[in-house]
Amino acid sequence: MDAITQFLNAQPAWHWWALGAVLLALEIASTTQYLLWPGIAALLVGVLKFLVPPLNGRLAVFLFAVIAVVATATWKRSAWGRAERNTHTNLNDRSAQYIGRVVKAEENFVNGRGAVRVDDTRWSANAVDGSSPIKGDMLQVSGADGAELKVQRAAGSLMAGAAA
Repeated sequence: MDAITQFLNAQPAWHWWALGAVLLALEIASTTQYLLWPGIAALLVGVLKFLVPPLNGRLAVFLFAVIAVVATATWKRSAWGRAERNTHTNLNDRSAQYIGRVVKAEENFVNGRGAVRVDDTRWSANAVDGSSPIKGDMLQVSGADGAELKVQRAAGSLMAGAAA
């Protein structure tokens, strides 16, 4: 235990600055915001060790730990430290991302079922408004059920196959 105490007491200020620089460099590389405040705490303890050279090594380590934990907790609770946590509710539900889009019928619908093209992909579709769209009609995606899109006549479109 005496060896550790002697080692800590023998550390000059620039060791703390080096530790701070390494932690800040790791923070820049990782962008996690978890090493930012420990790096700053190490720099502050280095300044304190520079101003008060006989500072006890154990006290320096204690101050480093307290400053790092308190500053990190304060930062994370502050408005600046909170990461925006907006998630996309349909990020992994590709078909749900198309709800509201206007698409074109790829073929004549039979019994309310057919196919539409969305971007470069052909999707199975089900006409939920009872219409029988024909190829080229403009439809609006109103829902999705797995890999099948639910479509209806697009507002303002003239459908040749619309139900009477």
